Amino acid sequence: MTKSHEAVTHWYPASVAAKRPTPWWYWGRAVYVSRRDYWKITKYFLAVGIPLGAIGVMFRLPLAFWASVALAEIGLLLLAYSLFGLYRMYGHPGARYVRRLVELGSLKGKVTVADLHIGTYRHAFLLSDVLPEATIQTVDCWNVEGESPEEAVQDVRDLEAPPTSNPRIVAYKADHFTLPLPDASCDAVCFGFGTHEIPTGGAREKLFSEANRILRPGGKVLLFEHGWDAHNYVIFGPVIHHVTKRQDWDKFLRERFDDVKYARSTQAVDLFAGTRR
Repeated sequence: MTKSHEAVTHWYPASVAAKRPTPWWYWGRAVYVSRRDYWKITKYFLAVGIPLGAIGVMFRLPLAFWASVALAEIGLLLLAYSLFGLYRMYGHPGARYVRRLVELGSLKGKVTVADLHIGTYRHAFLLSDVLPEATIQTVDCWNVEGESPEEAVQDVRDLEAPPTSNPRIVAYKADHFTLPLPDASCDAVCFGFGTHEIPTGGAREKLFSEANRILRPGGKVLLFEHGWDAHNYVIFGPVIHHVTKRQDWDKFLRERFDDVKYARSTQAVDLFAGTRR
C-alpha cells in the first residue's frame, strides 16, 4: 500500500474531469509545482545580493553595489528564461515534440496507445491530438511507498482529475505497477515527463516489463523526458540533478527493445522510440 497523503489546499485551481485543461493551465501548473525550487534559488541570490549591496552603500564601494545590481539582473534573466522554457515544454508548443515523437515511432492511423504516467493526463490529450483516430488508454502508474523524492509529484496529482471529456481517452489505475490491460492489446505505449520519478531496482523494471506484455508483436515504445544537461539546468535549476540521464535511458531501453532511436527537440526534451522484440 502507498503511504496515506494528507489533503492539501492548493491556491492553484484544480482541473475539472469533464473539461480539458488548456495549455495555459498546464504551463501555470508547471510554474506552481516549481514554486519551492524558485524560492530556494531566490534565497541564494538574496543571501549574496543584499549584503553585497549593503556593503556597497554603507562603505561607498561602487563595485560592490553594482555587482549586487548585476546579480539581481542575472537572477531576473534566469527566471524569465525558466518561465519561457516551461511554457515551451508545457504550453502550446508542447504538441510539437509529441508529434515528432510519434513520427519517430512511425505511428499513425487507428492505433491503441497506452499512456503510462504518474498522475498527469496532459500526455493523453496531446496523443489524441496528434493521433486523431487513436484510442488512448491512459494509466496512472504512481504506486510508490512513502513520500516522493520530489514534492511536486503530489502537487501534480492533487490538481488533475482523470478526464471524462474525450470518448477516445479511457482512464485506468495500475496496481503496484501491474497494468490493468490485456496481453498484446496495444500498438504502442508512451512514457512521458515524470517517468524518472519511478524508482529503479524493481518498480521501473516491472513497469517496463508490463509495457512489453501489453504490446503487440512489433509494437512501439515511446518515451519523452527531461534531460540532465545545461539547457534543462537553466530551466529547472539544481532539481534537474535527480532525473535520469539520456545515456542511462538509452541503455535501459536497448536492453528491452529493438531498433531504439533517439532525437532531441528544440524544447530541450529527449525523445526515444523502440520496437518490441
